[in-house]
Amino acid sequence: MTYILVEKRRDVEKKNLRAFLSKIFKKEISMEDLETNPDIHNLENIEKNSIGIEEVKEFQKEMIYKPFQEKKQVAIIHDAQKLTHEAQNSLLKALEESKSYSVYILHVDNERNLLPTIRSRSRIVYTQQGTNQDIDNLTDIFEKDLVTQFAQIEKFSESRDSANEFINAVENGIKERFERNIKNGNIDGSRKNLEALKIVQNSREKIAGNCNRRLTLEAMLVQLNS
Repeated sequence: MTYILVEKRRDVEKKNLRAFLSKIFKKEISMEDLETNPDIHNLENIEKNSIGIEEVKEFQKEMIYKPFQEKKQVAIIHDAQKLTHEAQNSLLKALEESKSYSVYILHVDNERNLLPTIRSRSRIVYTQQGTNQDIDNLTDIFEKDLVTQFAQIEKFSESRDSANEFINAVENGIKERFERNIKNGNIDGSRKNLEALKIVQNSREKIAGNCNRRLTLEAMLVQLNS
């Protein structure tokens, strides 16, 4: 399993990472465990502005063995936005072939800084303070009435970052439905999902262009519900 952990604030990175690892290992993980647990592997390059293919290849060697003391082993790449395209392509093969007991966490400031091929094989998790629970609640947003959906938009339209979080979460939900339709041979459903993804992308571009965030998100949901 691969997770993309999106966090822009460096001051809370380790705190959120520790909480996330505690869920994976199903036990409390301390700050010290981040450095000393033999089944937590870290790739971090503070001194350089990039992480190259050779560093990734060396890091992958740490994941070829089974977990030592836990049921799972975790590979964490800090500041994954530093990965070169060559390094990301090398990592992609490892992600595709990873064992059931291996978990990869790509810590990044913006998931768009990673290749689409990596994003499509990962679950994106937003850890920004104050929005985690709200993001989780978006998983079933299309099962709620439009009034409830608009109420959620009010929270996420306060900033461009939170609006993009809303859009990304909705996009991930559509992608999951698209994959299910493909597996089930539902061609009509798949086509509708592709059209929905175009609507989402158009809304993302409007947010980037400084259009009214609330109106943009509301219009997006109206189109998706039609």
